[in-house]
Amino acid sequence: MTSLCFICHPSNLQNHKYHQHAAQHTNTQTKQHYQHTHTHTNLYQEKGNLTSACNVESSVGEYERLHANETSVDERNSNYTSLVNSYYDLATLFYEWGWGTSFHFSNRHPHESFDEGTRRHEFYLASKLNLSGALGKLCDAMRKEMNGSYVEQDTVREGSTPSIANVKVLDVGCGIGGPMRNICKFTGADVTGLTLNQYQVHRGNELCRADAHFRNDDMENNGLPEVRCRSVQGDFMKQPFEPSSFDAAYAIEATCHAPDRVRCYAEVYRVLKPGAIFACYEWCLTDRYDEENPEHVSIKKQIEEGDGLPDIASTHHCLTALKKAGFEILEERDCVNDEYGGWQAPATGEYSTSKDARKRYRGGKPWMLPLMPSWNPFTQRFQFNWFGLRLTKYSLKVMEFLRLAPAGTSRTQILLQSGGMGLARGGELGIFTPMFLMVGRVPLDKED
Repeated sequence: MTSLCFICHPSNLQNHKYHQHAAQHTNTQTKQHYQHTHTHTNLYQEKGNLTSACNVESSVGEYERLHANETSVDERNSNYTSLVNSYYDLATLFYEWGWGTSFHFSNRHPHESFDEGTRRHEFYLASKLNLSGALGKLCDAMRKEMNGSYVEQDTVREGSTPSIANVKVLDVGCGIGGPMRNICKFTGADVTGLTLNQYQVHRGNELCRADAHFRNDDMENNGLPEVRCRSVQGDFMKQPFEPSSFDAAYAIEATCHAPDRVRCYAEVYRVLKPGAIFACYEWCLTDRYDEENPEHVSIKKQIEEGDGLPDIASTHHCLTALKKAGFEILEERDCVNDEYGGWQAPATGEYSTSKDARKRYRGGKPWMLPLMPSWNPFTQRFQFNWFGLRLTKYSLKVMEFLRLAPAGTSRTQILLQSGGMGLARGGELGIFTPMFLMVGRVPLDKED
């Protein structure tokens, strides 16, 4: 979940043909999907209607109301479904166009492309899930079901264990499923993504069905579903799944939308089997955040407004909530400070432009670099300098006037840009992290 922008990220120029096709397709389907003539734009006309409002302008109006200064954190928490739906109705296509299908950040190692860094970040989290252990438990369960008829052989043959596709993983807050599909390919497990926003469900499932890799061709004989990963609409505070129905779960920059972390993690706990692992990257305020510092408070507000958050929790709050929900804490750390060959303080790994940090620089790039201003007109970072901010704003206003973009598009972009600038500055100061790693395990004696 990132605060992204209208101008295309260089890594996604290869998607240009797709979006051209989508624009052609959706412009012919305008009457079918939307009843308002001013929503005919390639940014908002995709399969699946907006879910919080009938058009962009009313969506952004409701979103701005929920984030107005007179609206309390308690009210935003109580209306979190409306807040999150309004935000993702506005932001999802901006995200996909400007960033790709994985809505999250990652540091980049030297010589690592944007997409490679994104996938490595996802695969690292998947490596924490102990899926081999989950598969072993399935083997044990199958042997018990055989009621003593199972006979151990001296020679172990291929196919003696069930397929990893029988291991069921939950993606909590999946967006349009970029990480879900990457992790499904990487692990071979069956992955279900949960998202509150119905448009994201439509788009995610469309992308899953379009990739032949996810089809189970022999599903009639092996008992597996038609597609190995899928998106489901639902609230992760009240998940539509039976207790103890998943072998593992993960969340990538998603549970920051939860109005109550304990209740959110408790729902994940409920749907996991005994001994299962939950791993997540959380958006958090670090110990460097000072609530008495006006700049820090302003940055926090920018991030909340630009990213659909009712509030931002601290690392301590999230860890305590995970423990209260019932998990055993296996690992926790801020992955922002992991060594990646960038501008990092030698002692702490924190972002730094000091002389010592510059000496250690090997070409790595910090997570917030795409959101930091630049005067290079061939990068999306150009829009974060003072001239680019004005150019983007008035270009979109002209597009709205010419009815090439729906009313409210420029207001949406201003929100996203403001959030992006807050994230960049929060990263520079070290008061915010988008990748606080937490790994928890469900106790073996869990009772449903």
